[in-house]
Amino acid sequence: MNMRKIAIGLLAFALVAPSIASVSLKDKKEKKPKTEKKAKVDNKTKANKASSSNSPRKVQTINDVEAAILGIEKIVSHTLVEVEPIVQQICESQQTKKSVCPRIYVGAANAFWLKSGVSDTTYALKYIDKAIELDPHYSPAYMLKGDIYKWADDTTVAVNYYKKAIEMAPNDFRTYHKYIMFIGSGLDKVTARAIANDGADKEAVEEVRRRRAEMEAVYKAAKDANPTYPYNRDCARLYDKYGLSSNDCIKGIQLYDEAQEDSLEAGDYSSKIRMLYALLGTVNGNKKLEIYTRMRNTCDSGLVRFPSDYYILASGLNNMTAAYDLVKRQKGEGFVEYKNKFSTKALEYGERLMATKDTMINNKDIYLYGIALMNRYKQQQGIDVLQELMARPNIDDNTVSKAMNAICEAYRDLGEYEKAENAYEELIKTLDAKGSLQVAHYTDYASMLKSQAEESFGQQMIDTYLKAAKVYERGAERFPEYAPYLYYYAMQVCKNDALDPDKTLELAIKPAKKAYDLLKNKERYEGDEAVIMNDVCWCLLNYYFNKKKDYPAAKQYVLKYYQLTKGESYAKILRNRYKMKI
Repeated sequence: MNMRKIAIGLLAFALVAPSIASVSLKDKKEKKPKTEKKAKVDNKTKANKASSSNSPRKVQTINDVEAAILGIEKIVSHTLVEVEPIVQQICESQQTKKSVCPRIYVGAANAFWLKSGVSDTTYALKYIDKAIELDPHYSPAYMLKGDIYKWADDTTVAVNYYKKAIEMAPNDFRTYHKYIMFIGSGLDKVTARAIANDGADKEAVEEVRRRRAEMEAVYKAAKDANPTYPYNRDCARLYDKYGLSSNDCIKGIQLYDEAQEDSLEAGDYSSKIRMLYALLGTVNGNKKLEIYTRMRNTCDSGLVRFPSDYYILASGLNNMTAAYDLVKRQKGEGFVEYKNKFSTKALEYGERLMATKDTMINNKDIYLYGIALMNRYKQQQGIDVLQELMARPNIDDNTVSKAMNAICEAYRDLGEYEKAENAYEELIKTLDAKGSLQVAHYTDYASMLKSQAEESFGQQMIDTYLKAAKVYERGAERFPEYAPYLYYYAMQVCKNDALDPDKTLELAIKPAKKAYDLLKNKERYEGDEAVIMNDVCWCLLNYYFNKKKDYPAAKQYVLKYYQLTKGESYAKILRNRYKMKI
């Protein structure tokens, strides 16, 4: 057993000795020759006394203590018996007649508690008490004691020691933050419960408010002890993290506005933006524009101090793109100004973000950057960015879908319809293979073709309209649940004057009959179904009765039309016009 003790002691000495040896060598090298003038020696002595707090020897003493604590941790982590006497010797070696070192006893206590593998609180508390005996005002000792009692679920005792730590070091902000962590332990989950189901869990709501108020009181105590403490900033963080309502967001934003600018860290700007974003769902119209404008201003303020922060730049890109989407279809001079502001800012944030080459840049960021380029009329650059994005190995199907849609729209905006058509065909083929194809991909494709037809002439216009109708019919075959709607859209295209200048309805009949057959047996028609059936019936009865004079074929459509209208006036019109009994 003695050999084990010797081995452990040597291990500790090996960890401590290098720093001690380095001081001795340094002292020897810096020692002045005896021939140096006395005046210079006297001046040096005075200078050393004047700056004793920063002397190399004092700094090295601290390093010796930290090295000794590291040695203790190594000893305690070994599964050897009776290590405590060796730890005691190391701790005692750091005490002198002129100074005491409670730090090493707290380090030893922490080692026994966290490094021993068995959470030895008996020795941990023994060494904490020794630290307090050496220095009753040593705050870290009380703080560690609070941690141990918190771990043992004795919260009442833990609170008392945390408060004692604050009392012993009222100007040490670390003690307040440690106490705050204790109060907030597990509060994230309680907050999630409180927010769920619109605050139905009243007990959780009250607990969040109570504990948040306790934390605010601790921050208030810190500010009372030292007026320079960033009280507003830290309380604002609480309202971001544990906010339950729009009023909490408003309070948090106000606290950030009142905080000293130089106290804010990069994350605080992102925190403020999160709370502004949360308010978007509570307002409408111009209020949304005001909130987006405040987000932009917050990003700009943050970038003055943190010009390459990922979260600020990514948040700015995301929110300014959303702001542009909000106003891009609005008309009016005021909206034109907002469009320019939001799209310009989104692109600025995107370019700055990409320039940082931050490893946190993800597929969403790259996608939004491509969209920002397109929103500023740089479609080809945006297409290049999105094509590179889709070549990434970790791209998900949803992002592929959005990127390919954006590329199709960009080609359409450029008037490069052939490329747009090829892009849509590739989009449908790719997403169908991945199982993520949606009916909207067909409707968007057909809409693009109709836009192309409107800008064309002659046979090219006719061919393009027919392509659009065909795309609707392809969509109906691929998505039967939406088939009535898609056949109806195809019918509307075929009734276009460009395809049917003589109003023969020949091309429209095929999709109209398909829509009719899918809906004719329904007893009730909800929403758009009634509109579709009404138009389809009118098209078919007009074709068979007026164009073809095929009265038996027209009768079923007349009856269905009457069923849809359900009015005596319509019955009279039908009787008179079609000479039928209803």
